[in-house]
Amino acid sequence: MSTALVVDDDGFLRALIGSLVATLGFDPVQEAASAAQAMKLAHEMPPEVAIIDLDLGEGPTGIDLAHGLRRLIPGLAIVMLTSYSDPTHAGLSRTLPAGIPYVVKSEASTTAAIAAAIELAQSGMALDRETTDDVALSAGQWETFRLVAAGYSNPEIARRRHLTDDAVNKSVTRLIASLGLEVSKEENVRVLIAREYFRLTGTVSERRD
Repeated sequence: MSTALVVDDDGFLRALIGSLVATLGFDPVQEAASAAQAMKLAHEMPPEVAIIDLDLGEGPTGIDLAHGLRRLIPGLAIVMLTSYSDPTHAGLSRTLPAGIPYVVKSEASTTAAIAAAIELAQSGMALDRETTDDVALSAGQWETFRLVAAGYSNPEIARRRHLTDDAVNKSVTRLIASLGLEVSKEENVRVLIAREYFRLTGTVSERRD
């Protein structure tokens, strides 16, 4: 039995994310509206995955909760939900614990997006933002990053991620900018992306056809 915990002070979004997580086979999927309620549920039934909103209204933030849950359950896979394309712009005083990917809320309405974020959190390959504050990628960007590094073409990525070719082209362009890659005419940008993926994760991304 794989258990999950969804924490969001917005009841509609909490129910939506909870239903998406349930379709991935997690059972039960517990829901909490605050950090205090989430910690109580985690004590009663430790989850394997927690999906937490960065902004939980008054009181402890999602980051505070992430630190608390990691102390309680050191191996917990955590995904952070945020309205910001880059959480470092949220103006919060604490950084995320290591290995926590984030999903922009506007991208969190599909099972594929949630599944990719959970897989990333469970793999432990998300960036440690305490030591790499210069790079911040959403779970969707990380999935594009992994697929490019594995050798998939943009049309192949579009089919796998159920996106348009134009959306993937723009995503790859943003990825290059986010990674700070300087590309010359003599260099293959996809080779540079693969090298950067290895540098950041310590693993070689492979095709999964």
